[in-house]
Amino acid sequence: MKMFLLLFGWSSMIGSVGDGALGLYTVWVNYQNEWSLVGISLDDFLKEYVPFIYWVKQVAFYVLPEGLAMWLFSLPALLYFPVRIVVSVLVGWWALSKAKQL
Repeated sequence: MKMFLLLFGWSSMIGSVGDGALGLYTVWVNYQNEWSLVGISLDDFLKEYVPFIYWVKQVAFYVLPEGLAMWLFSLPALLYFPVRIVVSVLVGWWALSKAKQL
């Protein structure tokens, strides 16, 4: 169990760095387009600006209920990434602290 929590915790923390990079890229894309894309959905952002990771949408549909996956990918990217970073850091911190207790 400790190994699982360590892997889960570190992958959440490292994933937060990737989400942070994508969040910054979202801000950059908006800046370059004079903030005309403030409401661009996560789905459209991934499809148009980072298509090499668009496969994550299919993974989301495999692991989440369809309605939840559709809702997540319809969120504005500028909202999604900051929330995801905070949640990933909190989950990672929790998993690492639980692993330390074992």
